[in-house]
Amino acid sequence: MNASKKTVVCDQQGNVLRVIDDREVEIVRAYRLSRVRKRAGAAIESAVPEYKQRNIALGLITGAEKTQLLAKLNEVRDYCNGLEDQINGVSWNGKAKSKHEACDEIESVSWAFVSEL
Repeated sequence: MNASKKTVVCDQQGNVLRVIDDREVEIVRAYRLSRVRKRAGAAIESAVPEYKQRNIALGLITGAEKTQLLAKLNEVRDYCNGLEDQINGVSWNGKAKSKHEACDEIESVSWAFVSEL
């Protein structure tokens, strides 16, 4: 799925006359949130594979290893939560011009996670 719905109107020489922006703010927001969450899931799985997450939950991994793995999980989760806050913090006042700006602002939020652990 792509949240962008823009139509470009050109003349016969290919010159752009206007761009019609049919994006809806909430559709763009939902799409961006789903992409961020998908990237977070992949980053968590990469940092702490599912079997290790299960072993932590079962109490098979304890001590320093558990602390280190949980720190990795929390780092990704906190980063994802920050991006979600940025996306959800974008508001739209109901006017066409600001709708375009709100959609662009939401789409500008992107995943650039780099682990510091």
